Amino acid sequence: MALVIDRMFDEYQQYMDDHRDRRSLNFPLVNTIWPVVTIIATYLYVVLRGGPKYMELRKAYDLKAVIRIYNIVQVIANGGYFIAVMFYMLQWENFSFKCQPVNYSESKQGYEELYLSYGYFLLKVLDLADTVFFVLRKKQSHVSFLHVYHHAVMVTLSFLAVIFVPGGHVMMLGVWNSLVHAVMYFYYYLASYGNQSSWKKYLTRLQLVQFVHMGFHFGRPALLGLNCGFPRIWHWVGFLQAVFILGMFLDFYVKAFPYSMGKVAVD
Repeated sequence: MALVIDRMFDEYQQYMDDHRDRRSLNFPLVNTIWPVVTIIATYLYVVLRGGPKYMELRKAYDLKAVIRIYNIVQVIANGGYFIAVMFYMLQWENFSFKCQPVNYSESKQGYEELYLSYGYFLLKVLDLADTVFFVLRKKQSHVSFLHVYHHAVMVTLSFLAVIFVPGGHVMMLGVWNSLVHAVMYFYYYLASYGNQSSWKKYLTRLQLVQFVHMGFHFGRPALLGLNCGFPRIWHWVGFLQAVFILGMFLDFYVKAFPYSMGKVAVD
């Protein structure tokens, strides 16, 4: 068994040496796989087991002020990211929204794409606090499979994007996701002061448009076999993830709100 583990570790090291983007080797949390593994493992333990057990005999924490601050931070961070990524994408020469290769060079644009990809990863790590707040407020019913899967997978995929495909065709995901999150957290902030249900249907529509467009964005080059310098396997990953999330979102929505189609947004 020890020999098998050693062999697997050697294969992993060789693969990383051959394929990872070495420009990010000194970036915190992405220099090796272990920080992200630790983050995801800790997150899953806290929100699924440790947290609920800790809160079992305790009253729910009043985190209204903390969450309001958190929502504003998310609005600023995601709004700022959206503005930054749109600014740079419009500045880059010959950037294609149909099929864009990854720029692995040491050029100015290459590093801009890398830094934007890393920034997106950090935003996804920050998002994990959502679930922790649910647990501390004893709203465990909100900690659904869809919610936990979405957050854990987004951290994982954004990490893999930083070390393997930092930029290129995947940039559009950052555009959509940061825009949706900026609007969504602004809604959460306003809703903390009173009912803002009239916004919900618009958030839902925005999310659905995001999922559908991401499916098309990654599915078109994947299904047509387009070769533009962006690894085809990542086209398929993006396409299948978009379709899967869209399917789960619709399933949740239909079951939870069968008579209120178009009125609820889900993170």
